[in-house]
Amino acid sequence: MWILERWFGSSAAASLLVAAALLTVTLSVVVPPLIRRRLRAVIVLLGLYFAFEVCAYALGQTSRAFAIIDGAASVAASIALARLLFVAVVDIAWERAGRAPLNQLVRDVLQAAIFAFAIFGALHALGVRPTSLLATGTVVTAIVGLALQETLGNLAAGAAIQVERPIELGDWVRVDKGDVIGRVVSTNWRSVTLEGDDRLHVVVPNSHFSRTPFTNFSRPGGAFRRNVNFVVPFEVPPNRVHEAALAACADTRGVLAEPPPSVVTSAFVENGVQYWLRYYIADFALRDRLGGELLTRCWYHLHRRKIELAIPPRKQFVIPMDDTARAASHESTLRDRRAAIDAIDILQPLSEAARDDLARRGRRLLFAPGETIVSAGAEGRELYVVRRGEAIARRDGEELGRLGPSAVFGELGFLTGGQRYADVVAVVETEVFEIGQDAFRDALHSEPSIAQRISEIVETRTRALASHKGRAPVAPPVATTAENGVFARVRDLFGLA
Repeated sequence: MWILERWFGSSAAASLLVAAALLTVTLSVVVPPLIRRRLRAVIVLLGLYFAFEVCAYALGQTSRAFAIIDGAASVAASIALARLLFVAVVDIAWERAGRAPLNQLVRDVLQAAIFAFAIFGALHALGVRPTSLLATGTVVTAIVGLALQETLGNLAAGAAIQVERPIELGDWVRVDKGDVIGRVVSTNWRSVTLEGDDRLHVVVPNSHFSRTPFTNFSRPGGAFRRNVNFVVPFEVPPNRVHEAALAACADTRGVLAEPPPSVVTSAFVENGVQYWLRYYIADFALRDRLGGELLTRCWYHLHRRKIELAIPPRKQFVIPMDDTARAASHESTLRDRRAAIDAIDILQPLSEAARDDLARRGRRLLFAPGETIVSAGAEGRELYVVRRGEAIARRDGEELGRLGPSAVFGELGFLTGGQRYADVVAVVETEVFEIGQDAFRDALHSEPSIAQRISEIVETRTRALASHKGRAPVAPPVATTAENGVFARVRDLFGLA
């Protein structure tokens, strides 16, 4: 201990070491686990110091080994104090001040410099000149330098990465010609560690990282583009495909409105027209999930517009359907559509022939979970009945009700031309049967006398919903006077005398 006594004085040296030990124990109790692990080295070094001092005291100052053991104790104590100072300033005071944690490479370099200063100070106190050791170790230095050439290259490349800062923790990057994609989870003096979508870590040496071109998907930030290519048969007009693809983008949460998505008619290929859909998202980590959701929405939007995706060219063997099978298929489809028509109570006054005509002219539409079937405020030109699945009616974020199979919605706007009262959104995959105003106008003109009966059914049901306790109506209350009631609106909208 005589070296520390030479530095600080006898009582000061002892007090300093005791205070360091007490401070280390105290901090180990109150600090987080990560800093507690970093303090273990201080405890180990102080333990070595006290063990060396006991050995030196047992041997006595007359022993030839006393100076070596006591010197080793002083070196251990110096490194322990340096480590404690580093942890207290960098890991505790610096971060408690609200500053960002130091990069691992900066930490290692700063810590190595502090340790070197402590060791050189201890050697100097022992009477050893560190400069003489460096001067006489030229050959050894050359050998070590050659042996550590790659390590030193990683260190130099790591320093360059810290100075230029082309990446930050949390950035998503692609290196090695696209074979490695991951999020930067750590950078240190030796390597950059990436975490891929499979939660596995890929360690890229700094020298390799600095030599290989890489793409940073998080710079400059805000948005990055994704691409989808698909093929549609030649007979479908391109503008219809563009409309469907852009509607799918607008309906997919997570696809940015700015910059806006776009569709390019990119090529004529063997089996149809190839389209290039370009869209932007903000979070690269969600690229696969959002891409899959967008493709799903594209399928539903194309399907509702009767647009099929082109299949790859292949040999096909066509077996013609005979008239009996064709008639049976048509009859089955018509029966299913008639069942949808028969579920709509306001259409019950229509004759069988009128309902058959509505069944033939209606459309079956399929909606994905989360898709909006009708929007509040939109003009109501269609009437819907749920065939399977479930939808929810909302207005201003409040749930108005759930619509299961055979539920009818949109009837008031359909009959009066008014705006939709609520949003109706599919909860699960939902199939609805849609009837347009044109088909219903033809039915009313063929049977004008039933308009009054249909209007009375709508008014009665709307009043019942409005008076239902504890539940908001899924349609606004309607007037029942002759001048502005449902019947008057139906008569005016559909041109009845």
